[in-house]
Amino acid sequence: MKKHWLLPLSLLLLPSLSSASVFTIPQFVEYKSWAVGLEPEATLSTSSLGSGQGVAFNAKFTYGISPLSNLQIGVGPGSGNKTFRFGGTYSFDFIPDLSGQIGAGLAAQAYYFNLRDRSGKTEIQAYPYVHKRFSTSSGLEFDPFLAMPYGMEFVDGKHQAVWQLAVGSYFQSSEHIGLNTELGLSLKNADTYLAFGISYRD
Repeated sequence: MKKHWLLPLSLLLLPSLSSASVFTIPQFVEYKSWAVGLEPEATLSTSSLGSGQGVAFNAKFTYGISPLSNLQIGVGPGSGNKTFRFGGTYSFDFIPDLSGQIGAGLAAQAYYFNLRDRSGKTEIQAYPYVHKRFSTSSGLEFDPFLAMPYGMEFVDGKHQAVWQLAVGSYFQSSEHIGLNTELGLSLKNADTYLAFGISYRD
């Protein structure tokens, strides 16, 4: 069984984070390996430009482009004001999760959101994150993470800073299948969301 590291936070902390959660950002994919994931996400409250409550389904593909970095592409439809989203995330896991130390990294993310009542919204964010993997006697592995995504969003010629706190965990009980849960909280001009996910790794 390959060793897998928690990646955003990705913050990461994608996806958003005001609208595309960290999800598989901290779950690092090894060099030349790949992973695919599906993530239902519910926006619970909103305070950002062009946002709104709703439900989205994000599909994400992650590839290990080097021993320390991943590239992720995300796309998906949504209800409410954000009807469609597309973007990408580059993550750099500069402190690997090893025995006796906490893993840490930084992700950069850009997403475009098609809005029902406006021309669209672009978000550009950075995701510093930390994580640590644990194992149980039953063989379950879980990898809690914390990320603080921050950046800018642009809508109809306007822009503002956005800042979030994202907490969650990745759970892996088999070689290829993993599950995620994540809560994103608004710190400034961002959405509050709850997301779940399932992913397959080669």
